[in-house]
Amino acid sequence: MIGRNTDPRATRLRGRDRELRVLAEVLDDARARRGASLILTGGPGRGKSALLAHLRENAGDFTVLHCGGVPDEADLPLAGLERLLRPLAPHPAPLGEALTRGRVDDRMSLSLSLLDRLTTDEPLLVCVDDADRLDGPSLDALAFAARRLAGTATAIVFSARDGRIKPGAADALVPGIPERHLHPLEERALHDILTDRAPVTLPASARAVLVRSAHGNPAVLLGHLESPSVDPEDPTSEAPRLPDRLRADLLSPYRDLPERTRSLLLLAALGEGIPLHLLSRAAGTEGSAVADLESAEDLGLVRVEDDIVVFTDPLVGRAFTQGAPAAAVRAAHRALAGVTDPDSDPTTFARHTAAGADAPDADLADSVVAVARRAKRVEGRTAAALVYERAAALTPDPDIRACRLTSASYETYMAGRSEQAGRILSRARPLAVTDRRRALVDLVDAQIAMRGSNAVDVAERLYTVGRDLIPHDRELALRTLVRSADSASLAGDPARHARAARLALPLVRPDDPEPVRLVAAFLEGCSISFRGDYPGSTPLLREATRLAELVDKPSELIWSGIAGLRLSDDPFVRRSTTRAVEVARLTGERATIPAALGFLVFSEFWSGRFPSAAGTALNGLRVSRESGQTIWATQHLASLAMIAAIQGDIDTCRIRARAVATQAGENSLGLAAALASWALAVLELSRGNAAEAFFRLRSLVHAGPGHGHPTMRLLTAPHFVEAATRIGEIEWARTSLAGYRRWADAIGSPSAMALAERGAGLLAPPDEAADHFESALALHRACGDDDVEHARTQLLFGAFLRRARLPGRAREHLHNAQESFERFGARLWVRQTRAELRALGTGERGPESPSTGELTAQQQQIARLVAEGATNREVAAHMFISPRTVEHHLRGIFRKLGIRSRVDLARLFN
Repeated sequence: MIGRNTDPRATRLRGRDRELRVLAEVLDDARARRGASLILTGGPGRGKSALLAHLRENAGDFTVLHCGGVPDEADLPLAGLERLLRPLAPHPAPLGEALTRGRVDDRMSLSLSLLDRLTTDEPLLVCVDDADRLDGPSLDALAFAARRLAGTATAIVFSARDGRIKPGAADALVPGIPERHLHPLEERALHDILTDRAPVTLPASARAVLVRSAHGNPAVLLGHLESPSVDPEDPTSEAPRLPDRLRADLLSPYRDLPERTRSLLLLAALGEGIPLHLLSRAAGTEGSAVADLESAEDLGLVRVEDDIVVFTDPLVGRAFTQGAPAAAVRAAHRALAGVTDPDSDPTTFARHTAAGADAPDADLADSVVAVARRAKRVEGRTAAALVYERAAALTPDPDIRACRLTSASYETYMAGRSEQAGRILSRARPLAVTDRRRALVDLVDAQIAMRGSNAVDVAERLYTVGRDLIPHDRELALRTLVRSADSASLAGDPARHARAARLALPLVRPDDPEPVRLVAAFLEGCSISFRGDYPGSTPLLREATRLAELVDKPSELIWSGIAGLRLSDDPFVRRSTTRAVEVARLTGERATIPAALGFLVFSEFWSGRFPSAAGTALNGLRVSRESGQTIWATQHLASLAMIAAIQGDIDTCRIRARAVATQAGENSLGLAAALASWALAVLELSRGNAAEAFFRLRSLVHAGPGHGHPTMRLLTAPHFVEAATRIGEIEWARTSLAGYRRWADAIGSPSAMALAERGAGLLAPPDEAADHFESALALHRACGDDDVEHARTQLLFGAFLRRARLPGRAREHLHNAQESFERFGARLWVRQTRAELRALGTGERGPESPSTGELTAQQQQIARLVAEGATNREVAAHMFISPRTVEHHLRGIFRKLGIRSRVDLARLFN
């Protein structure tokens, strides 16, 4: 082909920037009449032809000649050269005569004539693709010219497969010219190709699987995109078929090997890392495998490393398995199953056994199921799921097959792959015949839904399944009903929680093991606590926390952690939920990790462990999204909103809280909705907007399922009391504090009792308030694990002492609070504390405008609050003065500063 390129297309080759620079330098050398030649080498599919195409498209003012090697013409002398030069015909002798006759009488004369033909005054680019498939005389003549381009405006660029030598000789394919080897692409480049070429946006997990299976080969990746029937997230699905031409190119060096060698290589490809001695046994050669592999090793096609056969290109193994006859592949799998130890490698045994079967076989299926428990213990839940699914494929009886598919679905779900678990379960449902089997399918389906569907609906489904399971499996029915209660709790629905508990608790027996007794104590304790009977619930919840030391299952540890939260025992909650996360990771139980992290973060942010809390919540959010658990993603987002509120990040808190409100409304998540509302209330309190905080928290008092949560109404009481007292809603404050004190007295937690005393201090007459605050601080010190609330108590006590005209004592508490808030990064509470210190006349002052220096300390505090947007009523509530007093001070502020409006004040301060 010949052409002239003046308007190059916009072509983007990912991951080949260095090669593109080298090719640009080749063109620059030719333009400067320095001549240039280059050979690009690399395995099939790595982009050699694409680079040559890019070079031709961007050659600009060059005349371009192009041809590619054709295997059918490799034995026709000068066939390639004739195709390359056809656009320039007719040719002078002796070149023209040689091309016409297809015979080389004088190699030197032919080569010199070609060199003369290719060296013109105009820039010329010659591209020879697949040079290793070109006929010998053509390649010899082009190589001769390529070595003699100095002082010309010609560039010759070849491409060839790596490792190929000149046919019939031992030297390099094109000796004497620079070589550029194309290595496999980095993963980043493959991800960029997916972004450019994928018809739809792929999930991150699917992208990762596709990129890994491509082994740096862009042609393989593009071939994967053309195989929509393949599920990249399904570990049991076969790897996508390689494009036919690519597979043929990969296998071409292996076709002339002896049959015994190719049989060994098929076993090695299917065995994926099988030791050489087992490979010999599978092949029936017993010791001669090394000798049989020598021919492949001599050609550099394979190597033996640590007693394992390794293909020089990892794609060759897949090409072998896809290119072999089905009968040969099944026979190879049977041979490999026969030499695989099911105890040490149960998953591999199951894979070969299933793949080697000609038809469903009950005995083979039973032998595969027998290793499932071992696979779970040795390799984790994903491996167990694979074994059950392989066994199901071998099972002729539909009902038993449904059972095994259900087991595979459950293990897949517990491994954190909810979508894949749902797909497996959809295959099991039509096969289930017995009532018990259908109930088990419904149970797994409901558990999958529990992590991503409406909490109220899931509570109903699990309640129905649990009731249906009672005649078949008592313990499983009990756990199912506890799951129903869990969903009801996430929804904030005490009625459905109580209904599940009433059906579940009679199933418990006195001689049940510790995990069952823990579940029963937890469920009954939570149910009684929901009713407000805190003295009755406390012994049961303590029993659940005691039994946690005797169990090692993630779910039981999470339930004991929730019991600890209801007892306000944050250190225990951290220990229990941290153990749950560790055990879940150790056993591959990814499905439970988001829940464990969700309750762990509760115990972290109130104790001032903000870096840890933020990291836990972000990790939980990531794991939730990766495993398709939208319910827990919402819960973690609500926790992040609370962390942002405590740290005074106004915009972040509001954005997260709005997102939580939307998601919680869709899925009836009362717990998440209440936590987000609480976060906004904490934010408003820290800004001094007590009225807004009061109304937000009051809305939770009567919020029904899906919008609020009874436990959250209890835990928010200290903030509700503070907001209510600031705006004069004393009766609301007294009622809320009474319920909170009943709970604090029942559980005997120092941190809870400290907050109850703080609330009493806010409500008490001035002559009694100090005693309550002092008692609260003593309880905080005894607890030693509630740093945030300890600092807030010091702030409130310091503010009280300032108003009581006790500046010395006030400074001590305010400075302590400021130090704590600065350590937490709670900037709005730092601002509040500094304002109180300024009101004492001793606070740290930042740079001020000269005109504001005339203001008194109290006027400074009022001015800053108004400049931030606070209303007179909000300022009054924050400073415990009347709105009329605020108005009086504002008139004085405006007069001293020479301004007329709040807008002017905001401009001055901001």
